[in-house]
Amino acid sequence: MVKRLAAPAIILAGIVAIVATVYALMGAGHPSDNVHYPYVCDTCGAVVDVSEYRADYPKNWRTPKGAPSDSVVTCLRCNRGWARPVAPPCPTCGTEYVLFMGDDRCPRCFPEAAEKVRKLHGKDSIFRRP
Repeated sequence: MVKRLAAPAIILAGIVAIVATVYALMGAGHPSDNVHYPYVCDTCGAVVDVSEYRADYPKNWRTPKGAPSDSVVTCLRCNRGWARPVAPPCPTCGTEYVLFMGDDRCPRCFPEAAEKVRKLHGKDSIFRRP
């Protein structure tokens, strides 16, 4: 009985090893490694791709004291400003905009959202690529 189970177990282990080796050789990492979007610093205006923050995680991914969420990080360029993520393009109008706490709706489609961000943060939330 044990001999009958040993052969399929060895074959299965071999298949798993082959699949794991092929997967590793293909360079397949975590799916989030292929996601790219900019972060914009409130202070210096630097635009940094999220991959730079992930490159040396957790050293680079530092949440500033008093930040409203863990998606706001300390700027890698000036090391003091709050860097905020840019939202994916609006499905209605295609506008890219910086995500500020308070109102995360598209500032073009919802002007009241843009005004709320201006009042709370004193900034324009529409992202303009450098």
